[in-house]
Amino acid sequence: MKRPLLLFSVSFIIGVLTARITNSHFFIIASVFLIFSTIILLLPGRSGSLCIAFIMLLFYSFGALEFLIIDNINKNRFKEFENENVTVCGVISSHPNLKDTRVSYTVSVKEIISGGSKVKKGGKILFTTLLGDDWQVYEHGREIRISGKLNLPAGRRNPGGFDYREYLAQSGVSATIFARKENVEVGERRKTNVLVSLGLFLRNRIVSVIDKSLPEQQAGLLNGMLIGSREGLTKEVQQVFSDSGLSHIMAVSGANIAFIVFPLLFLLRKLLHLKRIIANIATILVLIVFVSITGFEPSVLRAAIMAIVILAGQILHRESDALTSISFAALALLLYNPYNLFNIGFQLSFAATISLVLFYKNIKNILSPRFIPKGVTDVLSVTLAAQIGVLPITLYYFNKFSLVSIISNLLVAPVIEAITILGSIMAIIGQVSIMMSRLIGYVNCAFLSFVLFISKITASLPFAVIRTITPHFLLIVLYYIAVWFFFWYKPMKNIRIEFKYYILAFAVLTASFCVPMLAPKGLEVVFIDVGQGDSIFVRTHAGTTVLIDGGGNSSMESSYNIGDSVVIPFLLDYGVTKLDLVIATHGHDDHIQGLIPVLKDFRVDNFVFPECAEKEEFHELLEVSRLRTINVFSLKKGDRIRLDGDTYFYVLNPNRNFNGEKQSLNNSSLVLKLHYKNVSMLFTGDIEKEIESKLVQDKDDISADILKAAHHGSDTSTTQDFLEEVSPKVVVISVGKNNFGHPSQEVIERLEEKRIPVLRTDKHGAVIVKSNGRQVTVRTMLS
Repeated sequence: MKRPLLLFSVSFIIGVLTARITNSHFFIIASVFLIFSTIILLLPGRSGSLCIAFIMLLFYSFGALEFLIIDNINKNRFKEFENENVTVCGVISSHPNLKDTRVSYTVSVKEIISGGSKVKKGGKILFTTLLGDDWQVYEHGREIRISGKLNLPAGRRNPGGFDYREYLAQSGVSATIFARKENVEVGERRKTNVLVSLGLFLRNRIVSVIDKSLPEQQAGLLNGMLIGSREGLTKEVQQVFSDSGLSHIMAVSGANIAFIVFPLLFLLRKLLHLKRIIANIATILVLIVFVSITGFEPSVLRAAIMAIVILAGQILHRESDALTSISFAALALLLYNPYNLFNIGFQLSFAATISLVLFYKNIKNILSPRFIPKGVTDVLSVTLAAQIGVLPITLYYFNKFSLVSIISNLLVAPVIEAITILGSIMAIIGQVSIMMSRLIGYVNCAFLSFVLFISKITASLPFAVIRTITPHFLLIVLYYIAVWFFFWYKPMKNIRIEFKYYILAFAVLTASFCVPMLAPKGLEVVFIDVGQGDSIFVRTHAGTTVLIDGGGNSSMESSYNIGDSVVIPFLLDYGVTKLDLVIATHGHDDHIQGLIPVLKDFRVDNFVFPECAEKEEFHELLEVSRLRTINVFSLKKGDRIRLDGDTYFYVLNPNRNFNGEKQSLNNSSLVLKLHYKNVSMLFTGDIEKEIESKLVQDKDDISADILKAAHHGSDTSTTQDFLEEVSPKVVVISVGKNNFGHPSQEVIERLEEKRIPVLRTDKHGAVIVKSNGRQVTVRTMLS
C-alpha cells in the first residue's frame, strides 16, 4: 500500500482526539476491542490489508493512551501543593517573555519545599514577576528559588473560551507561581541542554544586531521574519498585519527553511564541491541549530523535519514523498508531545502545507488560462492554496477573515525573499561588524518599510476584515471534504457533475443546518467569567439577545481589555452576530469597561443605563453609541423591557428621586428582574444594603429562582432580610482575584446556613442557566 505512514499518522491523531473528547480509559479499551473485532470480520484472509489495519489500530491505541497518561500526569503533578505557599527550587529553562507590566519564565522544577519538608519533583512551572525600574533578567540555566502560592491552571472557563491549562501543557508546564523580586533567590548557573543554550545565545545575538542596524518597527518586523521574535512589534502593528492577512510572514516556517537549505546546498555542493553526504549532513546540522534559535516552534519543527527527511533520503538514495514527509513530521511531533495537536501554529502549519501539496497545481491550472502573468499566477496559486487550507482554523480561533489578504500578499511577495536574504546577511555580518550590517540595512529598511506601508494601507480599507461566528466542528469537516473533492479528487479523476446535483447538495446542507434552528428553545442565561467584574448574557427562546455589563480591567497600566479578550470571543463562540440590547448597570469600570469594544465592534440595536446616573461616567459608551447610531435609553424603577412574548425585564432600581451625592455609585445600579413564564431571575448590579432594605420595605416582588449576588458577594450586600424575601434556589457570585475580600466569608456563611447552593465564577468558571419556563437547569464550566 502506498503511503502507509499517512494512514498511521491519521490513526494516531484520531486516537489523541478520541482520548481528549472522552477522557475515558474504558471508552478507549472498548473502542479498540470493537475495531479489532470489525477488522477480523471484514478482512479475513487478506494478510496485507490485515497487517496495515492492525498497525493503524496500534497507532490509534498508542495515541489515545499516551494522551490520557500525559494528561493525567500534567493534571496531578503538583496537585498536592495547589493553592499552598511553597518554595520552588529549579532552573530557568526559557528566555524571558515580557507582557505589559509582567515578565514570565519557564522553570524546570527540582524540588518543592512545603511545610518544612522537601519533595523531589520533576516537571515545569510558569514563574511570573513584575517589571520595574530595577528588574533583572534571569538567564537560561540559572538556578532559582521562588517563594509564593502555587496555582494549577484552570481549563476552559467560558463556553468556547481559551483553555489556559491546555495551552501551558503544550510547553510541558503544569502549574504557575507569582512572586515579587524580594521572594526570589538566584543561584549559580548550571549546565543545561547545550542545543537550547546555543539557540538562546544566537537568538539574542541576532536580535541585538538587527535592533542596532534598523529603526524600531523595521527591526521588530525583520526579527519576526527571521527567527519568529515579535517582542519588538507593538500590539497595534501585529493587529495591522493580522487584519491585512500578512501575519504569516512573521511566522517562521517552510519559506525560512527553504532560504537556508537551497543557498547552503549551492554553496557546499557547487562552490566548495563537497560530496552530497557531507553537504547534506552539514545542512541538517545547520537546520537543527536554526530550530533551536526559533525556540522549537511546531511550525518550524514541521518544516525542518520534512527538510531533514528529504536530505536523509538523498543520502540513502531514497525518493522522497511530500505527504509521507508531512506524516513523519506530524508523528514525530505528536509522539514527543500529543498536546502539540492543539497548538494553533501546528494546525496552521500542517493545514497550509497539506493544502499546498494537494491543491496548488490544480488551482494554478484553473488560473493559467485567464491571461494572468505567470509570476502573478504563481503567487495567487500559492496564496489561495494556503488560504483554503487554513481558513476554517483561522475562523475557529480568531473569528475573522481578511478580505484584502490576496491583494496584500500579491504586493509584498516580490520583496519577501530579498528581505529574508538581506536580513540573514545582516545577522551574520553584524556579528563581526555592525557598520556593515547597517549599510546593508539601509537597503533592507526600504523593503521593510514598504511591507509595513502595504499592511497599514490594506488593513485600513473599508471592510478589510469581517468578523464571523465560530464555525461548528461538523461544518469544518464538511468544508474540508468539499475542498478535497473539488480541488484534488475531482480534477484528478476528471469527474463531471451535473448542475442539478449541486442544487441537491446545497438543499440538503441548508436543511441540515436550518432544521435544528427551528427546534424549540428555552431561555438561556450565562454568567460569563470575566474575573473581578460582572457580565451576563441572556438569550430568550425567541432569539432576542441581551448583554448586561461587560466586565473590565482596573489596571490602567495594562492594554488588556476584558471585552476584546473574553466577552466578544464568547459572543462569537456562542453564535451571536448581533445584540438587541446592551445594559450598563452602573458606571464602575469592572462593569462597563468591557462594553466599549462590544459597542465599537458589534452590531448593537439599543444601549440602556440608569436614569439617575451622571452621564460623565458613561461618556465614552454614549459617544460610541452616537457615532454608531445605537438607540440610547435611560431606565428607572417601574420601567419594563419586553424582550419577546414570554420574556421581559422589570426595573426595580434606581428610583426617579435617587440622590447620587448622598448615596454611593453602587446604589445607582439597575436592578432587573427577568421574567420568563413561571421562572424569574434577579440581577442586582452592585447595590448595597440600603437599597436591599428599601426593596424589602417597599414590598416589591423580588422573589426569584436565581439571584446574582450584589457587589461580588461583598459584606455590604446580600443581607438576611433580603435573602428571605428573594428566597432563591441558587445564588451566583461573579467574582475574580481581588484585594477587597470578595466574596465576604460572612455572606458565604449566611448562604450556607440557608442551604442555598452558591456558584462562584472564580471557582466554577462561567455559570450556564437554562429554562423551559417551568424548570431551571444549572451547569458550570469547571467542576
